[in-house]
Amino acid sequence: MHDDDFYDEITDEIAIPEEEVERPAAWLVSFGDVTALMLTFFVMLFSMSHIPSEKWDTVIALISTRINPVLDDQPKATNELNIASVSLVNALPTAYLNRIFAEKLARDPVLSTARVTELDGQVVISLPSESLFQAGLAALRPEASEAVFRLGGAMSQIGNRIDVQGHTDPDPPRAAGFESNWALSLARALNVSKALKSAGYPGRLTAVGLADSHYKHLDPNLPEERRFELSRRVDLVILPDADGQ
Repeated sequence: MHDDDFYDEITDEIAIPEEEVERPAAWLVSFGDVTALMLTFFVMLFSMSHIPSEKWDTVIALISTRINPVLDDQPKATNELNIASVSLVNALPTAYLNRIFAEKLARDPVLSTARVTELDGQVVISLPSESLFQAGLAALRPEASEAVFRLGGAMSQIGNRIDVQGHTDPDPPRAAGFESNWALSLARALNVSKALKSAGYPGRLTAVGLADSHYKHLDPNLPEERRFELSRRVDLVILPDADGQ
């Protein structure tokens, strides 16, 4: 058998009968042509159309207003974030403050007799009442007011919390106007606090009157006169933590 005869025989065997071939429906061809023509028509129509810019801007503005309404009576932010700036003063180490205030007060003509001690992580500045007030009174002497003002200027540079504590001796008040040592000690603490604030101290001050409640903590071996003298004072207690300005 020749090769040509063999090829013809194989071809006849694998040939698919014409009636078994699936042909597309005639309407589908026409539908595809019509769809392509309509798409082309609308593309050409859109490419030749023109939207007036004025009407387009009006429509966009109306949509923006509906989405993000702006009411004239609502407050408007004046800054980008509208957040107030707050400057905080850091608390300084008490060991450093103990040395600084001891040196400063030693040079002060009025408060040179003040005692500066570091106790339990706190700095205690004890201002003798004889240097600040007249006996039995709570108003600061003029020279004492200036001295406390100078001290307040130095304290305005620190952010530590400060408590102002007034103390008295056990004897009742000598001057009229104070019914107890508690009232006298509180009035003195308040006046010292006001002088410190007027000097520019930025933090909060806590003023308390303790009267003679701490008299018993003084060294009992000291003469009573010396104990009375030490008990008449105003303590500025500088704490190691900031006051949360």
